[in-house]
Amino acid sequence: MYDWNALWHENAGFRTGSDLTQEDLNGLEDALSATLFKAARDETDVAVYETPDRFILLGYQDGLQMLEVAKHTLFDLTLRVVTEDEGQGMAPPYLEALIDNLATGESGEWRGVLTLNPDGIALVNGQALSPELLPDMLFPELAFTQTPHFRDQLAGRWREELTAELPMIEAALSGGADEGSADVGLPPARMQQIYDRYAEMVRREQANLSRVFTDAELQLVAALFKGVTFESAASCRGLWLVVEAQLIDQEPDRELQVDALALLEKMKGLSYAQEVALIEGLLAS
Repeated sequence: MYDWNALWHENAGFRTGSDLTQEDLNGLEDALSATLFKAARDETDVAVYETPDRFILLGYQDGLQMLEVAKHTLFDLTLRVVTEDEGQGMAPPYLEALIDNLATGESGEWRGVLTLNPDGIALVNGQALSPELLPDMLFPELAFTQTPHFRDQLAGRWREELTAELPMIEAALSGGADEGSADVGLPPARMQQIYDRYAEMVRREQANLSRVFTDAELQLVAALFKGVTFESAASCRGLWLVVEAQLIDQEPDRELQVDALALLEKMKGLSYAQEVALIEGLLAS
């Protein structure tokens, strides 16, 4: 479901000490008034407990520490550029934002029309399209959008996802212009700008991934991706499915002594930008 150990380390600043005396991390249901959701496998792993509205993570680091995570904060945002009519009552190209929260079981969607202004600047629903500018996105289906920190969290995820999607948006808008400009395409300077942004995004994400995956895990993923082509942008999404299928057929994880289940959990937690960066890194190696 989630990479609990990554969540534990990413939120180190929000952990608190605990005076619980129970040495067994997996035996604290009564003390916490919570249900054990995921047992700790060893002293380096975290135990996860669940209440109706939050998860409680417990681990050892300078004593027993506790991290409480509200379920409504554990949502994922996926942006998608739609270039063909999918029966949504909106003419393409448009931008589709999907929010999923596995913890609460909620999901929502938003769509915005993509256009170019006379100066060639991309717009979504008439607003300038930028990773730094969050458009007016409403998700009436979601109960947690009214929480104080939702917009801040949404802005961070928007920045990450939109940066990865900008090349596709530029291509969609270029192809959707009038016939004369469609033949010409984007000016070389604009194409270079898109390339530079893409390269910088990949570089940053690869630096982050080097701290998430071990060398053995990356070696295993590289072996599993041999012969797999990622020709379209959409084919780069959901890499964990490729890894899972290959593991079932080949079982190479045993040879490299990699915890396949832990690897799959990490893969499931990757954003689209991270998946693209992983593919680019493996192709270059």
